[in-house]
Amino acid sequence: MRFREPMDGQPFGDPNARPSDETPPGYRLRRIGPGEWVAEPAQWLRAAFLIGAIGLAVGALIGAFAARSYYHRSATGLLLTVNGRPLRQDELRAMLEHRYGIREVIRFAGAELLQQFAAARGCWPTDEELRVRFEKARTDPNFQEVLALRGLTDDAYMEELRLDMAQTKLLTKGITVTDAEVRAFYDRNADPANQAARYFQPNRVQVNAIGTDTREAAEQARKDLAAGASWELVAARYSEDPSGSIGGLMPPFARGESVFATNPETERTIFTMRPGERIGPVAAARKWWVIRCVAKWGQRTTPWSEAKEDARTGAMLVRGIQKNRARLDHELERFVKTSSIRVFEDAYGGAQEPILSRPVRW
Repeated sequence: MRFREPMDGQPFGDPNARPSDETPPGYRLRRIGPGEWVAEPAQWLRAAFLIGAIGLAVGALIGAFAARSYYHRSATGLLLTVNGRPLRQDELRAMLEHRYGIREVIRFAGAELLQQFAAARGCWPTDEELRVRFEKARTDPNFQEVLALRGLTDDAYMEELRLDMAQTKLLTKGITVTDAEVRAFYDRNADPANQAARYFQPNRVQVNAIGTDTREAAEQARKDLAAGASWELVAARYSEDPSGSIGGLMPPFARGESVFATNPETERTIFTMRPGERIGPVAAARKWWVIRCVAKWGQRTTPWSEAKEDARTGAMLVRGIQKNRARLDHELERFVKTSSIRVFEDAYGGAQEPILSRPVRW
């Protein structure tokens, strides 16, 4: 803020005269030339500004060092030791990336290509459509068990569900069906004689199972359980079956659908068990098993009133596959081959070609 002080009868008065204007609070006047003054912050205010600026700089520096230290501690934190040999978090992440990284990169690229293909044709499901389907899926009493068996989180399941919905939309776009076709689809899928029936559920059972290569190992597993060891711990220690990694939990099955069907006597016994009961060791599929019943369901046919909307989608999908599949296969294959995939890490260079050359499947 500059000031010039005029005098009576002259353009400007005494060059040394101070301006008569009021000086703003917190400022002082400083002469910078003949008849010219400037208002500047008082010394204490400039000092306060300087101290504040220094404080901000020091705070930012301390924050940066603290964030770096926290990240270093969390990234290299100790997970466990085996006879003194440590395993740190960064080592675990490196092992997981080495084992699963390329697979996840390929999966991401494939999912992204399908999303772009579907979105360009107006067939990518909205968030609301996905939410409705997800909430409906969660009403299944076996929902959480199925996720556990497949090693999926809710978010991973929703990602798969959205891709399935997109493919269904692509295949059924422009397809119409009659009420008679919808009813015929329902009747076929409610028939107990149809092994792939969607709307008929036979008697089913779900079990925890510990499968071992020898009867002696199964007997020891049984003794550990009787002594109070948790099922999950005993399954992880003794089971040679892949389900051992999730506490031996198997998906629900009907007669003839599980490994236990190889021994009809074992299967019959399983279907007479009540939830919580345990048997074993028993033989099936060249293994010895300790088995605990988790849940049982009686046979059920989903009524027409509950299934008709799903049956309409199913009937449309049957016709859509017949009418649209060949064309969509060709269009999607061309879209994939003309897409640009750039890889910026040499370790993932192999992700480019498999995506462009793998066969298209619905």
